Amino acid sequence: MTTVIKAIYEDGVFKPEGPVALADKSQVCLVVEPAPEADASASWRAWQDIIGSGDDPDSPTDVAQNHDYYLYGAPKKL
Repeated sequence: MTTVIKAIYEDGVFKPEGPVALADKSQVCLVVEPAPEADASASWRAWQDIIGSGDDPDSPTDVAQNHDYYLYGAPKKL
């Protein structure tokens, strides 16, 4: 059985963020992955502004055609 448990590593110990359904002194194998970015919605809003699907009417509308311009600074296609 695999269970994902969110935890914080502090003072050399993994501390679960909530209750864990394990018997006391159970042996487990930990696979440690960094947590996703805390405010992914802010990154998504920034990307929407870049690609022209944000709420700003001044956002570019030609990102699909000129993605190399917006990503790498290449000349715009006409």
